[in-house]
Amino acid sequence: MKYNKFFLAGSIFVASLSLGSCVGDLDLLPTDPSQFTPDQFAQDPAGYLDKAIAGVYLQYATYGANGNAAVQGFDGGMSTFQRAAFILEEIPTDEASWIAADTDYGLFQYGVIPTSNRAVMGTYSRFFINIAMCNQFMQTVNAGYFNLTTPELQAKADEYIRQARILRAGAYWYAIDNFGNVPWADESVQMGQVAPQLSTNFAEGRKAVYEKVVADLEDVVAWYKANDANNKPPYGYVGLDVAESLLVKYYLNAEVYSGTAEWAKCLEHAQAVIGRLGKGGFKGTGLCNNYFQNFGANNKDYTIGGAAGVNEIIWTIPQEQTSINPDGNGLMSYANATFMCNGWIGTSTPDDEFVIDIADYNSGNGWKCMLARPEFVEKFDWNEDYSVSPDKRTQWWATSKQGFAMDNISLSQSDWGQNGYLAVKYTNWAFNDNGVDEANSPTPTDQLGGDYAVIRLAEIYLSAAEAILNGGGSSNTQALEYVNYIRERAGMSAFTSINLTQLQDERCRELYTENIRRSDLIRYGKWLSGYTWSWKYNVKEGTDYPASFLVYPIPSTIAARNGYVQNPNY
Repeated sequence: MKYNKFFLAGSIFVASLSLGSCVGDLDLLPTDPSQFTPDQFAQDPAGYLDKAIAGVYLQYATYGANGNAAVQGFDGGMSTFQRAAFILEEIPTDEASWIAADTDYGLFQYGVIPTSNRAVMGTYSRFFINIAMCNQFMQTVNAGYFNLTTPELQAKADEYIRQARILRAGAYWYAIDNFGNVPWADESVQMGQVAPQLSTNFAEGRKAVYEKVVADLEDVVAWYKANDANNKPPYGYVGLDVAESLLVKYYLNAEVYSGTAEWAKCLEHAQAVIGRLGKGGFKGTGLCNNYFQNFGANNKDYTIGGAAGVNEIIWTIPQEQTSINPDGNGLMSYANATFMCNGWIGTSTPDDEFVIDIADYNSGNGWKCMLARPEFVEKFDWNEDYSVSPDKRTQWWATSKQGFAMDNISLSQSDWGQNGYLAVKYTNWAFNDNGVDEANSPTPTDQLGGDYAVIRLAEIYLSAAEAILNGGGSSNTQALEYVNYIRERAGMSAFTSINLTQLQDERCRELYTENIRRSDLIRYGKWLSGYTWSWKYNVKEGTDYPASFLVYPIPSTIAARNGYVQNPNY
């Protein structure tokens, strides 16, 4: 696969783009001694451009060359982009918890996060490592190292720079959403410089960074629409649809980030994405016919550039099992599909009162590390004993049908099986329109080869509906139509009318564990108070979070070294 070859080449290339600027003083480990240096790039500019951008993409797909963590003192698996987002956006919420014993990481399931927390340092660092890699790719191109002597080479470099800008905006969404007044670093910030906060005032600084990222994305989107309106990048790469989908995410949360709602802009960009991708598949919507085609071993087929005619997965993080390729190469990590399947599951013993087997998920491992909260489970329709739901999105869950208890008597791994349902979404099965495609499923392995779906078209439909209901334009009839596409695919009856509360719950059911739940609850005004869940703020019945918990603290070592103003009330 062309894409994975570039990625693998990039893994030994990362060290050539030395980390600096906004992460220059983090406790970083070297990624890999590289035999390549920038002064060699001109020997093969096209080839080295491919390898260089692959090194940037690699930072979103795995954790470090040769399996190293990118940040000292932080587990390699946890230091991946997807898991960093999951730690911040999902574990403290009503959807999931991480029950493995870990002093710092374990605090997240209760939402208790001090400034010195090791996992806060690791997650913050992951986002800014990725931002730095994007910037330094652009700096290396702009400094002339690649000897771009032909229009074709220049066009190639310009396209890769646009992709780096999109990837940078993706990392910044999680940084702004979770940490607020973060420093601004673009390609003008040179290695060794400290990227500045744009204001010592929290609200002003957060707004200023948000506005810079949005302006940059708008510029990228405008260029594509003027020069490459039918942009369809190869599998695994980003382009117009990812850029515009990120604008949907930013504008959906504009009031939180800037104090000013942007529902009309959110809807405008959402409908543009739907206009391009909303074809084929379920009722001609562009959605997969089977929900789990987004989360199976062959989900790369359902991405932009994939083999299927439906491209619901807009931004994908590629993974590929090494056993698939004759040369033994692949692209794998303990994140993405591996984490999203194996983190939930395990195999029961004859003495257990519940029954589960990792073979049911076609996996070679199970970690027994995650549980669902009962308040989340109750958002779905169930029979009387909560064992079976007509909602197809619960198909792979472990419930009372298998002997699991729904309530969280504890968030302890020793009680796994009797302290919460397993809300499993990813498996190692291949899927077709009719369900499991066993004949084309891979053999069970420890690390799974399914991609991770960062943004799906289903999210864009639901964001468009929310923008409409908040007065962004169009009619509620269209919002109802968009939401009913989602419900009907899940096997649920269509709504006859729609309000924001119904939409919020449908968004939870459709997008659960997709790294947006904390953001959603804050936007709904239900994060701090007005809604609670099991073990929220380390109280079994749940209780309100303090006002400071609207964002996480900037890691204390980062704030001290760089002179950053800490977030309010930390």
